[in-house]
Amino acid sequence: VGTGRGAQMGLLIKGPDVLESTRRVDTIVLDKTGTVTTGRMSLHGMTLSDGEDRAEALRLVGAVEDASEHPIAQAIARAARDELGQLPQAEGFNNREGLGVEGVVNGHALIVGRPALLADWAMHLPPELERAREQAEGEGKTSIAAGWDGQARAIFVVADTIKDTSPEAIAQLKELGLRTVLLTGDSEATARSVAAQVGVDDVIAEVLPADKADVVRKLQEEGRVVAMVGDGVNDSPALAQADLGLAIGTGTDVAIEASDLTIVSGDLRGAGDAIRLSRRTLRTIKGNLFWAFAYNVVLIPVAMTGYLNPLLAGAAMAFSSVFVVGNSLRLRRFRSERS
Repeated sequence: VGTGRGAQMGLLIKGPDVLESTRRVDTIVLDKTGTVTTGRMSLHGMTLSDGEDRAEALRLVGAVEDASEHPIAQAIARAARDELGQLPQAEGFNNREGLGVEGVVNGHALIVGRPALLADWAMHLPPELERAREQAEGEGKTSIAAGWDGQARAIFVVADTIKDTSPEAIAQLKELGLRTVLLTGDSEATARSVAAQVGVDDVIAEVLPADKADVVRKLQEEGRVVAMVGDGVNDSPALAQADLGLAIGTGTDVAIEASDLTIVSGDLRGAGDAIRLSRRTLRTIKGNLFWAFAYNVVLIPVAMTGYLNPLLAGAAMAFSSVFVVGNSLRLRRFRSERS
């Protein structure tokens, strides 16, 4: 009944044992992009070094980002296409996971991504670009550095939108006594800005995709029972590592396959519903066990003394089964707290 009611509410639970692990969770780790936020990035602005042409910078960086599938890269490429039309083809494209991309466009060797990636190529941000980066991240936006021909030349500012339901979802999780953790590859400043807006307790930022599972493992080593909520391919190892993996149904098939429970609607409030449903289910199981044992403890001695007619005993036994089924069916009245 518990898993069936979950399915009616858009919570696809892979097995009854998942409900058992769900009720023990005390920490919930939330991926930022696509989970707490919409994942729909857009270009909000760009800052150029002195003497750089805006259209040329947008064309070069948009071309190399167009070869990447990352939401941030696609936001820049989309803005470039909207403003300039057709983009040139990038050659020698290389994706540096969690850091950025590299490629050659119209004879210019481009590095686009984190400042640390540009520093690997001896491209360091001049003061005006460093100030632009700090200002963007202070506002909770994501900054992307770009350099070509051996020099850092631009900062692109990209921003995501927090889901309208995220603050309410975080509040519900905290009411359930859960410690909430925001996990992201974004900068510390950006992550803390988002966390402050939605009410998350802790932030773990600047984490490479391959290291997300290690973060979950460390929390488990501290004695915590960890749930992980994510939606992307990069989240799948962490979803598999967690005691309970919850996938956003609007995310990738890989994440859904690696999870224990899928929130079909993509609404983060479903995580709170799943935990409340599991706790209610366990209380029902305990109630059924208590009354079944109490029933037998009382009536078996009565039957042994001969004071209970076999026909009445059979009817009483059938009634106990009906009681257990009826008590379980009360779970069908479980309601979501989504407003």
